[in-house]
Amino acid sequence: MSKPSDKDQVRALLDSLPDSATFADIQRAIAVLMWPKRDDGSLAPPQRREPDEVKRRLREWLKSEKDQ
Repeated sequence: MSKPSDKDQVRALLDSLPDSATFADIQRAIAVLMWPKRDDGSLAPPQRREPDEVKRRLREWLKSEKDQ
């Protein structure tokens, strides 16, 4: 059986939330839906980056923002 499309997953998520759900509730639920999962379906711990890698990525991002 194939994995449901991203749109189908979000539709199912929206259907599962109460009608009183706020945009913040929806954003939080989508963030959890997108979070990397382990093979058993549980949430995987976040991957930590080395400080030098974070600095390098931030420099690249800031440079790309400046060029626009």
